[in-house]
Amino acid sequence: MTKALFGFPRATSAYTLSGGSWNSFYPVTNLQVLPLSRVARSTNAVLTSTIIDGTTATPQTAGMIALVRHNLSSAATIRLTCWTTSARTTTSFVGAFESIWPAGFTAPNPTERANAIWTWFKRFSAAGSVGVTVGAWRIEINDTTNADGFVQAGFVEIAQVYETTYNFQWGFQYGFEWRSQATLAIGGAEYIDRRQKPRVASGAFPVTLRNEAMTKFYEMQRQLDMSVPVLFVPLPDETAHLPRTVMLARQTDPGKITMVTRAAGSLMDNVPFALREIIG
Repeated sequence: MTKALFGFPRATSAYTLSGGSWNSFYPVTNLQVLPLSRVARSTNAVLTSTIIDGTTATPQTAGMIALVRHNLSSAATIRLTCWTTSARTTTSFVGAFESIWPAGFTAPNPTERANAIWTWFKRFSAAGSVGVTVGAWRIEINDTTNADGFVQAGFVEIAQVYETTYNFQWGFQYGFEWRSQATLAIGGAEYIDRRQKPRVASGAFPVTLRNEAMTKFYEMQRQLDMSVPVLFVPLPDETAHLPRTVMLARQTDPGKITMVTRAAGSLMDNVPFALREIIG
């Protein structure tokens, strides 16, 4: 089983967004701000209108990217290209147009889409590496038959890849935080106010190298707290379920890191984690 991935450190805010043709009320720059409901929306579904460019004068190291809360149809394809500098003369990653929905996954219909935060995720670095040099990147979306007549998304996240050395232990918990409310009438009828529910995930990495615990998990808690999002990919090799499992989340209080000794003279930590999906 491939080990869990965290998008840390983040590089999202380092880039200036442009490209395509975007509604003036829903500009492409909305992809860098929360809440997710503050979407970016293209003026139409023509390919040249649905391009997202990110550039920076200070190239960053990155290896994973995600487009969160999108309305892309079952026919949509997407391509990522990265360059080493903002001049776009040398590529550091060249992707191909690929389906927005992984093989074996049935894309949601409009009703299903309204009750979930669908995320497209792409890892563009080699296994075990933090990433490549990215001075500019481009996402091209080909969804010309989208029934909405436009494409939209709530956030784009780009970050380094933190792949844990040892995976989380058995007992990893995942599911939903239920928010719908039921009102019971005098006659016994139930009236349900259905509310969107975030995914949640929690567990522990019981065998974490001391330096890894301090430079990754400890720093992730210190720097991000619960105010800054983090991209979480629990099972990256389970490609058929990536739309169900990948999430942009906030950390919630996981409890304390515990120092343990696994071998004579070798300090290791037991690191708990807890995440709650961003849905609004």
